[in-house]
Amino acid sequence: MQPAYRVLSVILAILGIVFATVLLAFAMGWVIPQAYLQTFLSIPNNLWIIGAASVIVILLGLLLIAMSLQGERRSWELLIEDAALGRVEISVTALHDMILRASRKIREIREIRPVLRYEKDGVAVALHLKVNPDANIPEVSRELQQEVQSYLEEKAGIHVKRLRVLVEGVSYEARAKVE
Repeated sequence: MQPAYRVLSVILAILGIVFATVLLAFAMGWVIPQAYLQTFLSIPNNLWIIGAASVIVILLGLLLIAMSLQGERRSWELLIEDAALGRVEISVTALHDMILRASRKIREIREIRPVLRYEKDGVAVALHLKVNPDANIPEVSRELQQEVQSYLEEKAGIHVKRLRVLVEGVSYEARAKVE
């Protein structure tokens, strides 16, 4: 779920809860909110505030409906080959898995999160990682760049245009084993 969708959902849920609570108070015969509401509505400037708030809530509701009807964005695929029998493409998920597999050979890496961006003449890859505290970061970065680039080019036929490494932290935890 997209962050904007979540924020809109929370805002509209809170507004709905407040509105339902006020209506419940009226239905139960609690007159104090009713008296406050009548006092508030007797001031002409407050009517403008209610009108503007209503327009904002309506727009938020319409935006939320539009976002929910838009559906899930399909992740992009990268064309590997346009053969006589048809196209051969690879998904972002597959590329992520391949990068994770290539990075397993480097023992100093504790955690890696690849970010891929499709460009006209290849793929730009950013690797966010955490390393061992005793790792030689420049050496590990060079080794990782070479390993990932050669793996993607050899196994998937993907041209890696740029490969950026960002060391986000030093991790003392043991690397999780994948079986």
